[in-house]
Amino acid sequence: MKSFGTTDGHRWTRIFISRVSTGWLRLIRVYPCPSVVLICLLAVNGLFAADVSKTATVQSAEALVARAAPDAAQHFVVETMPPDNGRDVFEVESRGNKIVLRGNNAVSIASALNWYLENECHCEISWNCGDQLHLPKPLPPLRTKIHIISPYQYRYAYNFCTYGYTMAWWNWPKWEHELDFLALKGVNLALVIEGQESTWIQTFKNFGYTDEDIRSWVVDPAHLPWMEMDNMESYPGKPGLSPQLVAHRLALGQKIIARMRGLGIQPVLPGYYGMVPPDFHEKFPRADVHAQGDWVRLKRPDILDPTDPIFPKVAAAYYSAQQNLFGGASFYDADPFHEGGSTNGIDVPAAGRAIQAAMGGATWVLQSWQANPRQEMVDALDKDKVLVLDLFCEDHENWRLRNNFNGSPWLWCAINCFGGNTKLGGRLAWMGQGPANALSDLHKGRMSGIGALMEATGVNPVLWEMFWENSWQRNAPDLDSWLADYAQRRYGAKIQAAEQAWKILATTAYAEPPPSTAHVNKPAVCSRPTLKQPALPKTMPEPVQNRPITQLHYDPAQLVEAWQHLLEAAPQAKSSDAFCFDLCDVGRQVLANLSSRYNQNIIAAFEARDTNQLHLAGDKMLGLIRDMDQLAGTRREWLLGVWIADARSWGATREERDLCERNARELLTTWTRYDNITDYANRQWNGLLGDFYYHRWQMWLDALNDSLANNKPFDENATRDKIRDWEVAWTRETDGDFLTRPKGNPVAISKKLYAKYAADASAPIEAAK
Repeated sequence: MKSFGTTDGHRWTRIFISRVSTGWLRLIRVYPCPSVVLICLLAVNGLFAADVSKTATVQSAEALVARAAPDAAQHFVVETMPPDNGRDVFEVESRGNKIVLRGNNAVSIASALNWYLENECHCEISWNCGDQLHLPKPLPPLRTKIHIISPYQYRYAYNFCTYGYTMAWWNWPKWEHELDFLALKGVNLALVIEGQESTWIQTFKNFGYTDEDIRSWVVDPAHLPWMEMDNMESYPGKPGLSPQLVAHRLALGQKIIARMRGLGIQPVLPGYYGMVPPDFHEKFPRADVHAQGDWVRLKRPDILDPTDPIFPKVAAAYYSAQQNLFGGASFYDADPFHEGGSTNGIDVPAAGRAIQAAMGGATWVLQSWQANPRQEMVDALDKDKVLVLDLFCEDHENWRLRNNFNGSPWLWCAINCFGGNTKLGGRLAWMGQGPANALSDLHKGRMSGIGALMEATGVNPVLWEMFWENSWQRNAPDLDSWLADYAQRRYGAKIQAAEQAWKILATTAYAEPPPSTAHVNKPAVCSRPTLKQPALPKTMPEPVQNRPITQLHYDPAQLVEAWQHLLEAAPQAKSSDAFCFDLCDVGRQVLANLSSRYNQNIIAAFEARDTNQLHLAGDKMLGLIRDMDQLAGTRREWLLGVWIADARSWGATREERDLCERNARELLTTWTRYDNITDYANRQWNGLLGDFYYHRWQMWLDALNDSLANNKPFDENATRDKIRDWEVAWTRETDGDFLTRPKGNPVAISKKLYAKYAADASAPIEAAK
């Protein structure tokens, strides 16, 4: 039997349908009764619908192949196939000099491409951490057909926070690349909050509010995730977002969702659980509105009791807006009482039933984080229309602690990154073992998939590569062989020195214990200086303002050795952008670790009242920060200038551009103008290092030196207040001269910094002075 390419396949499908349709029409002429006519018309309609769907799937997949591998796209053939017993499936095989990618939807076909690129071409597309796409020529053929079935119904992406700490200011080109990445890794369900300002505006127009009222009630793009979780409102306040910014975000959100649906990724939209503007009770005095208190000194939005008679009307307006603006959704994420809130006077089970009823048969997605979801509420729901995200399984698996959420479908999820902190480390082996262990557990209940719930992307690509392996396999890979393959994919060649580096990394930085409450990463260089580190509370119902410097669980000298091995691999690997990222990332972490040692030296010199040693230690710290800034400047992912330029691009006027920049600066430093959770989202980025962190340390060192030089007591509280006032003022600046393009040779700069700091970074703490 002749095999046909994509174009021929479509033509022959149409011919087949045409001939079958002719047969059905002849049948109608012979048996013209209404029932036969209806059966025939439905059959023809089904054939045409299947053909249109198949064509759309193929077109979406072909376009993705062209974007992901533009120089080799002509060598791939895309085809569809049915699911395998209801499961997503893909195949890869050779046909002549072509590589056939086959799947039951565009995500499966994209996963077939990703499998081929990684396993046959030894290439790598990472989560915004450098790629290696030097495809061999000609493309390697396959000896046998590959047939792989996903063990999971759902592969989920995104925490609400990701939309603040990573994607707040993205444009369409960045989103297009991101959505391709999700499809390549098998993601078929993803949260989208872009454009939700318009949903709130349309909703409350029905209740006497103007556009201006709601544009002042919602928050800026950088902080929108926390409004959607009922943590804050009215920030920055009046005059609110411009109509142009709101329209721009709506258009982008619609484009994102359209592309997701084209690829076969189902969107998860925010659901309604009762948030109302602060004066809602004044407009509707009989409404049962509950104040929700504060979250990190920010007023939470009030909650309309879901059992109140007006709740269904507000919810209906909300879901009507979601339908009109975005086409609605089959999944809605709603998290009442997130990180606190008040249930006083609320019948929680009844409220849950009312919230679910308002969703009109859609599945309610809930985040399992701290006390949420309240079990008494979940137990009152139709669990067939519930999906619980077990958020923090790299620390503790709530599904085990909470009896599988009493029969609710749930996903094994990982966060790995809080606040977008630039950090090298995590639980690498567990990212493969955890989901596999849960899947094979006889007591797993209704485990339905996996989810990447990081607060930010662009860090620790190895963790997510290991995690997404679970999309298409049931068992955890052998770590040693997987690491060797990973290094080859990242660097484009099999290099012994690179493999040695990764063996060290896997047993040090990537062999972390569960992070517990110490999940935010704060090296000394990114921390507000202090003479005595604060202690973390045992439990944290909400983010904590002052966190201690992160303590290492490994010998930092071993990381220096890994850095050395990567430098040895540079002659063979330097053409790989992924290698350059990893080389800089390991070097950056070595220097960040060293900053904590230098901080100890500063404190020791001050307490010994040794003026000379304090000057020497302080100069070392400031020099280290300058060098880290230069190293970070070689990577486009680590440029504050890009973050700010992207933020300013959203403003419709000079005033709004300045405001967007302020919000962008705040999120990474003081968080808001109120200095709420300073340094929660600290980043070791060019610009932040050379400007913000450098000047903060300079002020601290000046105060310490002044105390010794003038033989006067050191007033730490006054010094910290002065620093805080400077930090807030920094967030309002708009004249920064920051890099928007990488600068410098990452290999050459890494060699220079290794020669300068390797000895200090490898020495015992008491010797590194």
